[in-house]
Amino acid sequence: TLTPRCYNRSRFIIILAFVFASKGGGLGGVGGALGRYVSGGSRSAFVSAVNPSSSSTSAMSSSSENTADECSTLLLPSKVMHQQDPSLWLYHVETTTSTMDEARKIVESITTDDTDANPKSFLISAASQSQGRGTTQRNWKSSQRGNALFTIGIPQSAWMVDLKKKNHGNMVPLTLLPLKVGSLVAQQIQRSLEECLQDDKHQGMSNAAPKVTVKWPNDVLLKQSSSTQSSYEKVAGILIESAKDWFIIGIGINVGYAPDIPKEGSDYGRQATCFSQYCNATASSADANDDDDDNEEYWVGVSKKLAVDIAHDLHSWLHSTPDEHLSSIDEHSGGAILDKWKSFLDWDMELVLRDTPKRERVRLTGVMADGRVIVKEVETGTTRTLVADYFL
Repeated sequence: TLTPRCYNRSRFIIILAFVFASKGGGLGGVGGALGRYVSGGSRSAFVSAVNPSSSSTSAMSSSSENTADECSTLLLPSKVMHQQDPSLWLYHVETTTSTMDEARKIVESITTDDTDANPKSFLISAASQSQGRGTTQRNWKSSQRGNALFTIGIPQSAWMVDLKKKNHGNMVPLTLLPLKVGSLVAQQIQRSLEECLQDDKHQGMSNAAPKVTVKWPNDVLLKQSSSTQSSYEKVAGILIESAKDWFIIGIGINVGYAPDIPKEGSDYGRQATCFSQYCNATASSADANDDDDDNEEYWVGVSKKLAVDIAHDLHSWLHSTPDEHLSSIDEHSGGAILDKWKSFLDWDMELVLRDTPKRERVRLTGVMADGRVIVKEVETGTTRTLVADYFL
């Protein structure tokens, strides 16, 4: 779809209390989960449904960048409406620089003249991207096909205004947004892992299930324990930016492969894992075989479905009415967001402050109402409150 537009582009980068969203866009984090690729036993049905063309808080600050008037032609992928809610628009591309770049194009194409014709949320996913980036402009390798690479767009008013109305007039801190998204991602990872490992079990294979955990503020990890030690490897990451009056939420999930993460240098970080290290594509699909190309296509399909499921989860939670959730009337409160996120938290996990000279080792001892955390240094016992720090 060609959408010619002339506009004065004004871009706002929201820096959450614990999400440094860098100028230029990018996909947050490296990570992975397994959504179910086959629904009703049909691979092609899902692919065609997603892409029929086959082609409070003082901890938030903002900066703006204004450029001169420019005429631009935005080349957008074909969209489809979500089957359960047509106000959620779905886009998919095979390759791009970054799904965050694609999300900005989509935001630019949305007019303010006829709000009824606009989406309430949108999803843009890609099979690969050439310039995926995480927090503080760190590079994330995502050119290989097989992982979930996607961005969800939600109107800022959905959080700042609508959520307040659903929360008895109380504002929900914006700094809880990455924790809410992290909980939804962790929940889908846990569900998918259980299903995948059950499929393996039916095929006569038995792998120990890792524990799904969250790492403040924007990562999901898999914990593998032995009799002597536990390891925590990164499986998903989140980056949140703003574009005009939308929040764009980049999510990276390792499904088919785990990128190599440098142990030193500007891109160093926690080692990564992926679902294919625990589950077998051949065990999870009767029509897959040991061919590498078939396995890759399987994980690409898994990634597409995972992206749609997470987008629909967030969309449904944001835009549901109280009548639809009488059994959990307070699920839109800040307290409910924190409780859900903390249910995935491993309080015993030792963390390392990534960007301090001494790289102190700490453990979380508390989470505040606005999402800030209290930590205690392992060596000294000193406690501190963290607002915008990152851990290894």
